[in-house]
Amino acid sequence: MPYVETKGHRFNYVIDDYTDPWKPARVVVLHHSAAGNLNRWRAWVPTLARHFRVVRFDMRGHAGTPPPAGLQFSLEELAADIARILDALGVEKADLVGASGGGIVAAQLRVDLGAWGRLLREKGVREWILADAKRRFSPNADPGLIEWFAEEGAKTSAEVVMALQRCLLAEDLTPLLPMIRVPTLILASRESAMMPLEMQRLMARRMPNATLRTFAGVGQNMKVEIPDRLARETLKFVLAHAGPSGR
Repeated sequence: MPYVETKGHRFNYVIDDYTDPWKPARVVVLHHSAAGNLNRWRAWVPTLARHFRVVRFDMRGHAGTPPPAGLQFSLEELAADIARILDALGVEKADLVGASGGGIVAAQLRVDLGAWGRLLREKGVREWILADAKRRFSPNADPGLIEWFAEEGAKTSAEVVMALQRCLLAEDLTPLLPMIRVPTLILASRESAMMPLEMQRLMARRMPNATLRTFAGVGQNMKVEIPDRLARETLKFVLAHAGPSGR
């Protein structure tokens, strides 16, 4: 896979683009969560890439991207990474899609522009994900999907995950939500044990132009449980808010 280097840091990324080459194309950035990587979005690509240039990358310390020095994460720096990568790729404007922690980073960027710990240390990322599977997935989730999800998570070290979680969990973005005035789509599980639905509703109420879509029968990691459905929702939303030229 290609790499882009910015501010002395190298990021693993991929661009999927099956748009008509004679037409201007919007750019959509897919930002994964902690212990994830760009492969988590694979099933979204067929739906989105026919209409947009889809940019996926591994955030710092995940899969093909090296960790920050001393495992020191900051939300501001993670948000700046998105802007720097897009700048290096020559992209001036993009729509952001973030999953879980990736959504926190995306929100921070938007504002700037306008018991698990012990298990992680002792058993590693794969076992941490599998031990938490009942909270992450619905009871109907394919066991093979859960195993794949855990194997992908194991590409990130436990030290990186813990350092990133400390960074993300230390932040309260609630006061910043009213400042996010761009059209925003919130896709939420109705039964997530990790992100209560009321919290999602609070976000939607606080953000002036937010739209909340909820889904039953799926867990926190619904982006891999029902990827086609969520990709279609995202496609519809972005197209609905595109300008006359499609940009």
